[in-house]
Amino acid sequence: IEKMKDLDNVFHFTQSGNSEILCDWLQHAIHSNYATADTAMEKFLIGVGRRKFLKPIYKALAATPSGKENARNIYKKARPGYHAVSYTTIDEILK
Repeated sequence: IEKMKDLDNVFHFTQSGNSEILCDWLQHAIHSNYATADTAMEKFLIGVGRRKFLKPIYKALAATPSGKENARNIYKKARPGYHAVSYTTIDEILK
């Protein structure tokens, strides 16, 4: 967590406006239990509908019971804004 915090303080990944960077960073944050990125992750998952960004983040979240519960809570808010291709994929991940 300290390394993640140091990286974030220097490079401001959690506040990145670049979806490619933020998607990768959020996956690292999930795997590292870097809770500082949780709010940005929820905002990203609600605001972005592209499956290429959603799928890896939801898969990372679904890897643990608490992460899966968090993913389901976010998904309830986000699903109405997703394209059918995206929500079909995420439905399968979170079933």
